[in-house]
Amino acid sequence: MVIWLYMAAACAYIFYEWYAYAGLYRLAAEWQLENYGSYQVRLTLIVPILVLLSPAAVLVSVSGMQDQLRTAGSGAGSSAIFAVLGVVALAVAAGAGWYGYAKSMETVDVESLDLSKGDTPRSTHVTITGIARTEYIVEFGTKSGSTTTLDRYIPLTPPTWRPGQPLVYFMKTNITAYMPPGGSMLMLSPGTPAFQMTTQPGVLVRDGLPGAVREHYRKNNIATASPPIVLDLSPGADAKPFFVTAGVSGVLGFFMLVAAGAATLRQRRYQM
Repeated sequence: MVIWLYMAAACAYIFYEWYAYAGLYRLAAEWQLENYGSYQVRLTLIVPILVLLSPAAVLVSVSGMQDQLRTAGSGAGSSAIFAVLGVVALAVAAGAGWYGYAKSMETVDVESLDLSKGDTPRSTHVTITGIARTEYIVEFGTKSGSTTTLDRYIPLTPPTWRPGQPLVYFMKTNITAYMPPGGSMLMLSPGTPAFQMTTQPGVLVRDGLPGAVREHYRKNNIATASPPIVLDLSPGADAKPFFVTAGVSGVLGFFMLVAAGAATLRQRRYQM
C-alpha cells in the first residue's frame, strides 16, 4: 500500500511541476532553454519521472515485494478502490470539460483598459491601451513532437513607467508585427522603440507569466509585479485550465478503471 501511495503522490507532484513550471521539470526545461532556446515538453517530463518513480521500482525489485504487490492487488478491496477512484476521476473530467465548453461559448462584454488613466480591470475580458516596452520582449518556445510554439511576452505599461519599477501587465501573442490605425507597421522586436498600442480583446490571467519568462526577467534584474498579469490573446484562454483538468482527469480515470479490471482478473485467478 505504501508503494502505491508513493507512486500516486509522485505522479501528482510531476503533474504539479509541469503545470507550475517548478522543481525538476523547471531545471530540465531551463537547461534546454539555455542551450537550445526552447524545450520539449515530453523530453522534459522524462527527468522528474525517472528521478521520482525509479526509487519505487528499485525498492520493489530489490526487496522482493513483487509477490506482495500481486497479492495486495488481488484483493477485492483493491479493485473496488481503483474502480471508485476511476469513476470519481471520470466525473471530474466530465464536469470540467462541460464547464470549460460552457465557458468557451459564453457571450462576454469586453472592457477597455487604459493604463495611462490608472484604470483597474473590472472583468477578465479586456483590451489594453498602453506603451509596449519592446526592449523587454521575451520569446518563449515549447516543442511538442515536431511542432514548435513560439510566444512573445510584451510588457505593457502606462507612459509614466520608469525602469526599475515593476512590470505588471504583459501581452501574450504569437504575432510578429502591430499595425496601428492609420499608421505604418511596427515590428514586435527588441530593436523597435517603445510605442503606444491598443491590443486585441483577450483574457487577463492572474499570475499567468510562465516560470521560464519570470526567470529571464529575474536573471536580468528586471522587476515584475507579484503577481504579474498576462493578457492572453489566444482563443478560449479562459477555458483552457478546465480542458487541461478534464484531459488529465480523464486519462487518470481510464487507467484507474483498467487497474480495477486487472485486479479483478487477478482475484479470480487467485481464487481458482
